[in-house]
Amino acid sequence: MPSPSKSFIFCVHAHQPVGNFDSVFEEAYERSYRPFFKVWERHSSLPLVCHLSGSLVDWLEKHKPEFILKLKKMAKNGPVEFLGGGYYEPIFGLIPRRDLKGQIPMMADKLESVFGQSPEGAWLPERVWDPDLVGPLKKSGVEYTILDDLHLEKAGKEDPVTGYFQAKDNGESIDLFASMKQLRYLIPFRKPEETLSFIRSTDASAGDVFVFADDIEKFGFWPGTYDWVYKEKWLDSFLTLLENDPSVTLYTFSEFRKRFKSKGWARVPHGSYSEMMEWSQGRFYNFLKKYPESQYMNDRMRSVSRMLEAIHPVNGTREAYDLAQRALYRAQCNCSYWHGVFGGLYLHHLRSAVFENLIQAESAAEGIRRKASGSRKTAPLRLLRLGSGDRWQLRQKNLETFFNPKYGGALEEMDYLPRSVNLMCNLQRRREVYHETVLRAPEPAAGAHEPLSIHQILGSKEKDLEKHLHYDVCRRLSLLDHLFLEEIDLKQFSDSKYTEVGDFVGARYDHRPAAGKDAPGVVFTKHGHFVTPSVRHALVIQKTVTPKGDSGLRVRTQLQNKSHKPVHFVWGVEFNFSIGDEYARHGVSADRVKEWILKDSWRGLKIRLFSKEEVQFLAAPVETISESESGLERTYQGLGVLLQRRFSLKPREIKEHLLELSVS
Repeated sequence: MPSPSKSFIFCVHAHQPVGNFDSVFEEAYERSYRPFFKVWERHSSLPLVCHLSGSLVDWLEKHKPEFILKLKKMAKNGPVEFLGGGYYEPIFGLIPRRDLKGQIPMMADKLESVFGQSPEGAWLPERVWDPDLVGPLKKSGVEYTILDDLHLEKAGKEDPVTGYFQAKDNGESIDLFASMKQLRYLIPFRKPEETLSFIRSTDASAGDVFVFADDIEKFGFWPGTYDWVYKEKWLDSFLTLLENDPSVTLYTFSEFRKRFKSKGWARVPHGSYSEMMEWSQGRFYNFLKKYPESQYMNDRMRSVSRMLEAIHPVNGTREAYDLAQRALYRAQCNCSYWHGVFGGLYLHHLRSAVFENLIQAESAAEGIRRKASGSRKTAPLRLLRLGSGDRWQLRQKNLETFFNPKYGGALEEMDYLPRSVNLMCNLQRRREVYHETVLRAPEPAAGAHEPLSIHQILGSKEKDLEKHLHYDVCRRLSLLDHLFLEEIDLKQFSDSKYTEVGDFVGARYDHRPAAGKDAPGVVFTKHGHFVTPSVRHALVIQKTVTPKGDSGLRVRTQLQNKSHKPVHFVWGVEFNFSIGDEYARHGVSADRVKEWILKDSWRGLKIRLFSKEEVQFLAAPVETISESESGLERTYQGLGVLLQRRFSLKPREIKEHLLELSVS
């Protein structure tokens, strides 16, 4: 008797993150989205499952309406199933449950209105699964999702994992399909015949199904794949083979669930695909521990979410509330919160987009709160309780600033409200595992024309990249207090290779509101030391931050020698600005400076630094070496600035320094 037909599901996922450059959307469309569906249209009898993120659908509707019409036609005339999910592609376990229950129905409504389909399944971003997601997903209308085979192997299911299982929690259940890693590595990197040979040769019975569910960008947008997939007709050949092979039957997820029963219950622990587990050290949320910048973005996002939850639209504010909620959802796009080959944490424009949307959401929510309470004013100073520690929030008409008492009383975020932009969206240069890899061109593929898998790609996009590998001794925040024996030079500052002789950077400062009703501010105090191999002097640094006008700060720093001997040192105050100053990016060292104006070419803004006393001024670009799908590359993150001044303090003597910072 002939062997039974093998069941196969082909699912593609298309996404571009919030804040990505329009040119990237365009290139992905031309090299992947458009040609993929053009080829599939010629094989329209084959079932296809497709997931488009909300951010991508929005862009396509605006820029490529003809493509949306093509997808609508394919969905109407052929077996095409659209998956739902979170509208802006959040990691489900990373955002408040309230927002998850808002984003999933929003995506379902979009698919219903655009393609006439009400989705049964949901795409699980980065396949990050948590056992307690069953209830929230079910209550949001989700019947099934797709994990990785690794998930179900951890749940005790035998390799190869085929078919689908049920997850249950508190009386709710959803179905779980497993995307096969072997298929992810075969498609489209090996010859079409090899994929079909793998499916045919793998034991399977009724109720089993081979699932391929992966990024559509690997079909043309990943390096080396466009020629292979389209010019050398990999996709067309593969689909032709499927059409003519009676031993393999294609299904959509929904159709398969109708025809075959689940293979039983599965208690699946937290997990993701194997590469993500490697990047995150076994648990996705470890990214928040490794990268304080990611933790801070998540803290701010949750703070804004709580703010929206606490208010209710009043007459005339429903539209503002909906806009605020959508901005919050955009800020939950997962790409900026993690880093691997794909994660966007190292991309400034993606991190910046998170803050832009949070600022918009927060400003709208504050306006609704004022209208509901009948007050025209916003509290200028408040202490925020965040997961990573308290922050002081100082709000002016055009400027909102956040200070971290746990880390040197530093200025961690500076938002220019008229442009909804955080001018201190910075990232510390850290050692990554791939920095140890010899920077060389990737080995040639096994076949003459076959492209490399994305996980085989690791090379340098420019020569001598290792010369630009530098690691920061502290986080890239502002108003950081440094102590040096002598002035450091531009290269030492740029390379972050200098000797600190104080214990103030990154230390916890005592904090309290500044006295005085007219100028609400914050006082940060640290009882520390000036330390060399031969001496140790007690030293106190106190800095008082108050607002100046609508968009400026005044910082009065007092340094007191608490020892019985005189001390001599260089005090430096560090700033980090995420701006595009073309002049300062080449490196600047200037003596006897009292005023410097930085020009942000990205946004047309100016930042003025004023010092009452003359200082030495240093400015140096901050660049990271990070891995992307096309190899290792330098990425400009922002501009580091250091103001240095010599101090000589007699026993018990106090001296002060006055700085002003303003944005226009």
